[in-house]
Amino acid sequence: MQKDIIFKKRKSRWSGLKIVAFILAFIPILALSGIIMSLVLNSRVAIHTAGWSLLSDTYKPGFQGSYGLLGAVWGTFLITLVAIIIATPVSLFLAVLANDFSIGFLSAIIRWTLGVLSGIPPIIFAAMAPVFFELFIWPKFAGKGLSEPALLKMAPYSALPLDGSTLLGGILLALLIIPFLAPLFDDAIKNISHTLKEASFSLGANRWHTLMNVTLPSAISGISSAIMMGILTAMGESVIVAFAVGFKLDSIPTPLFDILKRTAPLTTVIVGFSAGGFTPISNGPLLFSIGNFAGLMLLLVAFTILGISTYLQNRFKKRLIS
Repeated sequence: MQKDIIFKKRKSRWSGLKIVAFILAFIPILALSGIIMSLVLNSRVAIHTAGWSLLSDTYKPGFQGSYGLLGAVWGTFLITLVAIIIATPVSLFLAVLANDFSIGFLSAIIRWTLGVLSGIPPIIFAAMAPVFFELFIWPKFAGKGLSEPALLKMAPYSALPLDGSTLLGGILLALLIIPFLAPLFDDAIKNISHTLKEASFSLGANRWHTLMNVTLPSAISGISSAIMMGILTAMGESVIVAFAVGFKLDSIPTPLFDILKRTAPLTTVIVGFSAGGFTPISNGPLLFSIGNFAGLMLLLVAFTILGISTYLQNRFKKRLIS
């Protein structure tokens, strides 16, 4: 009898814990559903007023009523591409250095530095934009030290990155992403079975051959997942790109991959529209609605990237199993 009472109490406790766990697990689903519904409802004014022009590459408000966001979508892709191209090899090198090519106390210093960098707020990196522009962008790409007649001969003079560029934003975003990617790459490499490496060494392979033909191919699933997470992190950053690129919404750059121009991404466009920074305050409700539509587009891009990441992970896992 007493055992039955104790069993019933334990069963009731477990039932209560299951209910609490279910409620806690359901909260993120409710939050995501609420975000999507809010963006959709707040985008109705933009869709009704601007229509299909929202998906064009022309931003000419006023009497033309064109609020194209395609340029912002391309700006998001461009600045994220620059950041990932810079951050991925550096992060992978640091992870490999910490695992397969340990260099004593320098490895500890690298880990400590990455830990410090990961704790720096994004606004600090954003504040470094003028420093990077002064030391790197201006001397190399903006004609620092040239006389005014020499600058005027450069065509077009207005295209010179005199106050920031997509390249500058990508460099600063890379500094933010490297401390995020390196530990993820480190975990992906650490999770590889040591027997694979030992088998490679026993067959006479050196460290470099083992790294290129055993370690990295075995860790490709975790590495690809980490890169996708880094892409999402870069896409969602607004403070750094606001300082380095600005809020100005323009058409798609010509040539297409001109990273020396200021092509504002969706994040800064959302901030700019929501604050009424592009057109007069009288158009506030429309701007707010367009900002929400831009957020909806950004969310759609993020879902697409997550889908691609899941597909690649499954593909790499099947390849490794086979």
